[in-house]
Amino acid sequence: MLQSNMALALKSRWRLILAVFAATVALAAGWLMLVERTYVARASLLFDDRGPDPELRNSQPVQNEKSMLGTQADLIRSDAVARRVIRAEGLAADPDMQRKWRKAGEPGRSFDTWLVSDVLQHVQVAPERDTNVLAVRYTANDPRTAARLANSFARNFVALRMEISTNTAKQYARWFQQQTTEVRGNLERAQAAVTDFQRSHGMVDGNALALEADRLSALSSQLASAEGAAADMRARAGNRVSQSPDVQSSAVIESLRQQVAVSEAKLSELASTHGDAHPDLVAARAERDTLRAKLRAETGAASQTVRVASSAASSRESQLQRLVNAQRGRMLAVTANQAQLEALQNEVTSAQKAYEAVTQRLNMMRLQSGLPTTNAQQVDRATPPLLPATPNVPLLLLLAALGGLGLGIIAAVAMELRRPIIRTVSSLFENTGVPVLGTFDFKALPQLRELKAGGV
Repeated sequence: MLQSNMALALKSRWRLILAVFAATVALAAGWLMLVERTYVARASLLFDDRGPDPELRNSQPVQNEKSMLGTQADLIRSDAVARRVIRAEGLAADPDMQRKWRKAGEPGRSFDTWLVSDVLQHVQVAPERDTNVLAVRYTANDPRTAARLANSFARNFVALRMEISTNTAKQYARWFQQQTTEVRGNLERAQAAVTDFQRSHGMVDGNALALEADRLSALSSQLASAEGAAADMRARAGNRVSQSPDVQSSAVIESLRQQVAVSEAKLSELASTHGDAHPDLVAARAERDTLRAKLRAETGAASQTVRVASSAASSRESQLQRLVNAQRGRMLAVTANQAQLEALQNEVTSAQKAYEAVTQRLNMMRLQSGLPTTNAQQVDRATPPLLPATPNVPLLLLLAALGGLGLGIIAAVAMELRRPIIRTVSSLFENTGVPVLGTFDFKALPQLRELKAGGV
């Protein structure tokens, strides 16, 4: 019953509730109009680790994503980026900034230093969750200023990254240019050393060692043949060279031997029939002695020929042995020279590789120093926010509406408790203590009048 009476009381006092509600909302709106507002504008930067060029990408070290984003966030909030933003946006000449600096009352701090610190206090950089995106948020009292400075931080950071990348590449390019001059000099000296060594040792042909080996092989074959021939000739020209087959097989000696045998046969025949003083016997004996003398002379000459041939074979053997020994010495010298030449050629190869590597790096650094791109790019531009970040207008208006409604209800309840109005039978009995004999519904009065007019 009490709840029903209270509901009727609130319903009858709706004007009071509405007035309190409107007053509360109006006060909240007035306060929001007077309080200082701050706006937050957001710009976003994407960091692509793949880079603009595969070669440059391979040359860059791989970083952990968190450390990379943390490093870039610190760079965005650095004094270098802040000073670039101040120059780009002309904040040093802004009268509002100068008045704010004078109001801060820091005489020991220069305006430039204070301005950099003030700008950095209003910028926040934080990575988006599970992405390579950094959100750059700038807080200002004006929405257009917040958006302008947020975009300026993002834009100047990208420009600084590009400048750092190109300047570093230019420094490396200058260093590699110096290294290129040095390694080119090393290569030229190594090539000149090879050329001088080949010229001084007569190693124009690259197959000198193979040619010397062929010569040694040919001389060794000739020496083996000469040794065999010399041994054979020495065997023939031994102590009984006159009995050797070479001497005995001579046609002249065989003919003289036959003639001696015929002469001896004739002498034996004459000796059997003639005396020792017989002229025929004397003549036959003289002819035999002459033939024997010729046979001895021819045998001696043939023996001397064999001895001369043996000596010639031995001399040929010795000569070939000396040639083989000399060729072996030449082979050893050529081998040593070849090893030294290979060492010099290895130095040329190493110098060539070093020159090519430095040249490749130089070209890469030159390309990177002139490449107008970086792995950071702005993907979202900041726009002026419609509502301030502080105070939160929708939330405060909602709280003011709820509070005004609650205050209106409390005021209506308090008014009802202070000056209650009788609206129901129970309320009349509670306030007077007099029992109610009956009730009349005034809403039915028009219907009763119509019935009475109709004669009912």
